[in-house]
Amino acid sequence: MSTKNFFILSMMFCLLFPASSVYGHGLGIDTISSINIQEQQFSVSVEMPMIFENEQEQITLTATNNETDETAKNVTYLIGIFYQDEMILRNYFFTEDGILPIIVTPTNDGDITIVGEKDSLLGAWYGTESNPVEITGPIFNSGGLYTFEIEIRTIDEPTNIIEDSGVYTADLTIVESKSFPQKDQNNQDVEFGTKSYFDSISNFQYDSDKKEVTFEMPFDWNESKMSHVNVIHVETQFPKDFEEFLSPSYTGYVNDIKLFKSSVTVDDYTYDDDRTVHYVLLQDHLRYLKNEMRKAEQPLPDKMDFKLTASQETKFPLIAYSESEEFKVNLSWDPVNIEAGVPTNFVFTIRDSYTDSPMRLSDYTFVIIQNNEELHRVSDNAEVGGDFEKFTFSEDQTGPTIVKFENIRNTGQETEFAFVVVDKTTGEKKAAVIEQVVEEPVAAPQESSEEGGGCLIATAAYGSELAPQVQMLREIRDNQLMNTESGKSFMSGFNELYYTFSPTIADMQRESPVFKEIVKAGLTPMLSTLTIMESAETESEVLGLGLSVIALNLGMYVGLPVIGIVKLYQIKKQ
Repeated sequence: MSTKNFFILSMMFCLLFPASSVYGHGLGIDTISSINIQEQQFSVSVEMPMIFENEQEQITLTATNNETDETAKNVTYLIGIFYQDEMILRNYFFTEDGILPIIVTPTNDGDITIVGEKDSLLGAWYGTESNPVEITGPIFNSGGLYTFEIEIRTIDEPTNIIEDSGVYTADLTIVESKSFPQKDQNNQDVEFGTKSYFDSISNFQYDSDKKEVTFEMPFDWNESKMSHVNVIHVETQFPKDFEEFLSPSYTGYVNDIKLFKSSVTVDDYTYDDDRTVHYVLLQDHLRYLKNEMRKAEQPLPDKMDFKLTASQETKFPLIAYSESEEFKVNLSWDPVNIEAGVPTNFVFTIRDSYTDSPMRLSDYTFVIIQNNEELHRVSDNAEVGGDFEKFTFSEDQTGPTIVKFENIRNTGQETEFAFVVVDKTTGEKKAAVIEQVVEEPVAAPQESSEEGGGCLIATAAYGSELAPQVQMLREIRDNQLMNTESGKSFMSGFNELYYTFSPTIADMQRESPVFKEIVKAGLTPMLSTLTIMESAETESEVLGLGLSVIALNLGMYVGLPVIGIVKLYQIKKQ
């Protein structure tokens, strides 16, 4: 990855997570927060570059008195460094001001040597401001997780030797990039790659029949290690023109446990020719995985087995961010299978990535690209934040395709989505397969053939199923409610009631523009409260936030009118 893209990725983490989380386990800095020495509390932080780009890099250890917030004096560290469970270095190091810089020069061969001064008490290495301690040799020359075992042997005074201060560990990562040549269905070579921001990736396999990628990474599920793991970030890359595995969305698994949708994201802008799929697992996700594994009543593994499958069904909306992470674009299209010769509606919403709110009056340029050639380009303005563009691919315009949104809000920022355009024959085959899977059609109200039902009233109010407000309702239904048991139960009961009156209300809106505007105004408060549900992923979150939304809507649509009626009655009585 270029320095520019690495900087962008770093900025993304700074924006997504608080500073205390960014500088955590495996992410450049790890801090041992509570070391008790002679009735004083100290912390030790270890800082190391995630990427060794230069011939020499610096590692820094800092000891701080937690009560005074000042660096400790006359500290002697006993430092052991481990890589893949093997000790590669163990030695004493001394610093007068608590800050120990160590210059590291990695090599691929030879012995590890230390250059500096040595004291006479413990034989600890120390340096000066102009000549810091330097370590040279085969150390930090491979990506993966490095464990620092640290003991404090002197503090405050050079002769104040500390016995049994305890052994503390800090874990830091050097980003590892690997290539894994694989075979496609036609036995042709395909270059896959991985990038790990935690530990080393191994046993990478692509199964062309199942359309899935598997690989593994060491991981310690013990609480002592997990407690300061803030995030696990792993990437998989493959060519954008690898049609066989190109899908609008993917499903991720760790140790055969399905991940939340938010944990697996598609990135088509970091590399020009490759698609990147990111796994991002926060600490809450790790605890969820651990709890799910415990249900099997089997010993916890010592690794993570990752699996990535191309989704058989396209789940809208697709999501992509601009490089600055300032803008978020949601994209859907209709019909779901994009066929040559069939008109396609591309429906999108430009959002503020921090608040997730649609950004009104958003200028954009919509571009369709195939084989590095532009097929279509149009500039427009999304007045309400959402808009749509129509395009029909000709019979010879099939295969991997990219839709780009350029110059979003006149900032020069852009993002893109990749998909495959099929010929009409292929599309008909897909439709035939779908018909064979459905054993018996289920009678349902018009426009509501989807699993969770249709949004008849909102569709009539906003004029189209493709309206951003209707898309938001469907996102919440499909991504939050229909993914949990409590949500499914609610939707089942809700639909039974909803379809007793919604077709009539929808027809009345179509017949009366005034009534349509009244309904639209009435829906606005409800839509505002429903945005609360967009952050719900687990069963408990859906239940808790769902009850809150119900309470808010009861207050607005029932409580306030009742209060108003009572007040009017009291005034009339007086």
